[in-house]
Amino acid sequence: MSELSSASTLSLLDLVTNRALPLGQPEVVVEIPDTYLTDERLERPGVEGIAIQRLLTLAQQLSSIRFFWGQAAARRVLTSPAVHPLASVTLCLSNATHVCESGDAINKDAFERARQKLLSHRLGADMFSERQVLVSLDYHRPSLPFDLYEPSTRRLRREEEFESLVDDLLFAQRGAGFRAEMLPKFRLPIAVILRELIENTDDHARTDFDGSILKPNAVRCLLVKRIEQEQLFPAKKENKDPPVPCLEFTIIDSGIGYYNSYRRQLLRGQARGVPVKVGETQADTIRQYELGSDVPLDIEYAILLKCLERHSDNAIPDPRPGHRGMGLYEVLRALKMMRGMFEVRTGRIHGYRSFLEGEARLQLESDDSKTRPGMPKASLLDVSSRFWKKPTPHELVRGSVVRVVVPLV
Repeated sequence: MSELSSASTLSLLDLVTNRALPLGQPEVVVEIPDTYLTDERLERPGVEGIAIQRLLTLAQQLSSIRFFWGQAAARRVLTSPAVHPLASVTLCLSNATHVCESGDAINKDAFERARQKLLSHRLGADMFSERQVLVSLDYHRPSLPFDLYEPSTRRLRREEEFESLVDDLLFAQRGAGFRAEMLPKFRLPIAVILRELIENTDDHARTDFDGSILKPNAVRCLLVKRIEQEQLFPAKKENKDPPVPCLEFTIIDSGIGYYNSYRRQLLRGQARGVPVKVGETQADTIRQYELGSDVPLDIEYAILLKCLERHSDNAIPDPRPGHRGMGLYEVLRALKMMRGMFEVRTGRIHGYRSFLEGEARLQLESDDSKTRPGMPKASLLDVSSRFWKKPTPHELVRGSVVRVVVPLV
């Protein structure tokens, strides 16, 4: 691989680490080594979704990106692309080229066939793999997953169809401890959560700030994964509880993110049909600056919480006909009921809320609250500092990753 330049080369596995992205260059070379197939870091809960977000952040800012594949990695991924989410997303980047280290042994047509196979993937009810991904493309050769969208209208499927999808996915988890009698409790909340979060990407993540379709890449993903989730705050630290078997749903997009989406709404004077209300100091900053170093972290965090507050006490109405209007806050409520977990990575913020059994009960309304006794407050905790709401600045990334974890036992 004499073509590779150390100044602009990284491994796909570097996206799982804290290595800084090589931004500000016209072209970057990414190696996909055979060790990709066995790297244990990809098995950690939540890691792969954020790695995909970093890949989309990199690709969105480059003129071109070249992928050099190890032969074993190429053969395995191209055979079953949907069960290798991070590597398979590289096939969907419109400014990417692909070369296998064995020269003509795996040609360009093989990569295109794998791309088509990925885009036509249906979620496997048998979960023969512990992970699988659906990919939506909105710009270059648009494609929407059959499981999520009605082909004739290109609109999201109805709620009852999402419920059927959830039934199939949950029944497949019986070997992981899921009991059929739990299905009525979980079916509707999970279906509505998934539909709401995917609909949010429909509304906010397909277009750029000026309303045009994102380019060169407008990519959205639903990653479904069976995991063992460590408890973040065990109730008894000296006798740590074992990991909880869970089903993880991760929605990833290459959009402009929560802050810039809110800014777009503010400048247009509306948020789903009604004015956006923020403090004057915040509004001045938002009007002047897209997300970056000119925007204080506390203002970015405040805007994310504004989105989280939707449908709480100070709800922003949702005028879309027939829309259930869950909102991120109602996602928190549903996850508290299911003893689940919520995580969001957007811009420079990485926040979460966990209601897993045995963890500390933080940021809940008091039992004597007149409006929401015992319900979650519309707030996030910081992934780095764990117990604190004050955010820690993270690497600036494109779009958003929303991760929902539901325990199976």
